[in-house]
Amino acid sequence: MSKLSNLILIATVSLLLFSCSKLKKVTTTNVDYAAEGYVKAMVVDIELDGCKYMLELESDRKKLEPDGLQESFMQDSLPVWIKYKHADRMSICMAGETIDLLDIKKR
Repeated sequence: MSKLSNLILIATVSLLLFSCSKLKKVTTTNVDYAAEGYVKAMVVDIELDGCKYMLELESDRKKLEPDGLQESFMQDSLPVWIKYKHADRMSICMAGETIDLLDIKKR
């Protein structure tokens, strides 16, 4: 009888432990980046002297030279959302408009 009561005890404790665990609820939020002021762009590897990666706007293919692009975004043909403002500074690339990159997100 003691084996049966041990088995019942183990089953009861196991049931209680598993029934008390909370399931994590996965929620995804869809952000309307266009409504937030972002524009669609593509990271491009232009392979010019002094330059490496630039951004190309999807709307008019205008090239943008960001002030600093994080290494995780340095991938040719990477589609991104960007928020930027014009920067009036000298350019090494001289292949596009110089910008201050305010934010960037992968698409």
